[in-house]
Amino acid sequence: MASAREAQQVAKRAVILGAIAFRASLEVTEHPRVVELSGRLLPWLREVGCDDELDPFERELLATPLGQLSDGQRIDANWAGEAGTFFCWALNLAAPLDVAAPADQSRLPGSLFILRPEANEILRSALLRESAELEDVCRHYALIRSVLREGRVALPAKEIIRRVSLEELDQVGLDVIEDAIRRASETVAGMQPEERSRATGLYFVRAHAALWLFGTGARYFESEP
Repeated sequence: MASAREAQQVAKRAVILGAIAFRASLEVTEHPRVVELSGRLLPWLREVGCDDELDPFERELLATPLGQLSDGQRIDANWAGEAGTFFCWALNLAAPLDVAAPADQSRLPGSLFILRPEANEILRSALLRESAELEDVCRHYALIRSVLREGRVALPAKEIIRRVSLEELDQVGLDVIEDAIRRASETVAGMQPEERSRATGLYFVRAHAALWLFGTGARYFESEP
């Protein structure tokens, strides 16, 4: 039986990813305070009590001086807001994600009060959506990722990808019925070619966040999807 993580842990994860997304925006912003704001993010996360949820990779990224991120760090920072927005949705702080369009990451700093004391209230009063709704969306994201991957390979690789995806869902307690697989397949079939191409990366991130939400790993990046 599936069991989501505690709401406060999910809120910490959202705030951390929101801070990293904000860091990504500072990298491309011309303003006299960008260096100061970038340097404040890591100490601020400690102040609001998110230090225990910070992954070593995230700690290193936020400690890196502005303008000195590696190519890999920049990519990860730019994707952070996608998962952060998903967790905001799970916490009733954001609308559902668009099926094929990336999340509007510019909303995250305001929604999560990045670098502001009001973030403490987000963490204190965190409340997740109903379990059935969370399970449905998380299952859907993981299956969409599977269908997208299957569409890029031939048999028997398709069968292997599907089996691995179903095993991942089973490991976090999310059962799968044929209707759920059909719905995921129809979602992918309804995408335009350019949307389908973009959705490969989109659902890599979304499925990882979804499986973490129901998983038991101590760190967010412990098990890549």
